[in-house]
Amino acid sequence: MKKIAVLTDFSERAYHAAKYALSLAAKLHANIVLYHSFRVPSAQPLASQIAWPLEDYSEIKKDCQSALEKLKTQLEETQAGLARGFRPQIECRAEEEQFDLIAEGALWDRDIVLVVIGNHHQGFSSLMLGNHSREVLNHSVMPVLVVPENASFEPFLRIAFATDLGRGDLDIVQSLSGLAGHFNAELLLTHLCESTPKNNLEVQDFLQEVTNKISYPHIYYRQLEEKHIRRGLHHMAETVKANLIVMVHRQKDFVEGLCLYHIKLDYRVAH
Repeated sequence: MKKIAVLTDFSERAYHAAKYALSLAAKLHANIVLYHSFRVPSAQPLASQIAWPLEDYSEIKKDCQSALEKLKTQLEETQAGLARGFRPQIECRAEEEQFDLIAEGALWDRDIVLVVIGNHHQGFSSLMLGNHSREVLNHSVMPVLVVPENASFEPFLRIAFATDLGRGDLDIVQSLSGLAGHFNAELLLTHLCESTPKNNLEVQDFLQEVTNKISYPHIYYRQLEEKHIRRGLHHMAETVKANLIVMVHRQKDFVEGLCLYHIKLDYRVAH
């Protein structure tokens, strides 16, 4: 059965994200994995030059596991108050590991289909900042859902996907149609451009490919005019009225134009 991994640092924002993930998992019939990474002080650089307390791996892991079990109990109590239906099973994992290795999937199993994290700042613009959210997006090999601290879960009515009309986006549209299908939601393909599309033929070809390959009936297209991508994403978040905004997070090598093939989806929840 598919699973949703929730990365937690035991903060209030992380707890809120875990509750959101629990509601989402119930709708998707997925289970939950609560995950926390820790570092043993003696394993850190320069540790030998500092008089650390005599803490060892087993003690630290035991404390982390205890905190995860407490979080699990809180979520199960929340789940008990929900309407009848699928009840996700919750498992806990605490491991000593570098964060980038965790995000790159060193500890995931094949059933995990989504990573959920809490946002560390308010507002849509914070997703562009250099916090833990950005770190996860830079390293994750799977879709990442960033949950704003004040977002409450509601069934998705509209999912907006920012597309550049590239053929690689077709697989993403296919995956998103499956997600939208759980909610019978609209899937809005949004193209940001400076004025008019590169050419009408490109738009028509892309939409024709979508029609030919994807059978989901509630797919729509919208063009938004904006010269600057970041400003365009803000405009998109404010105007499309979507429950979920999806963007592809691409990294480029030092050679301009060389697109790496480890493409990550970024599932972001709009206010």
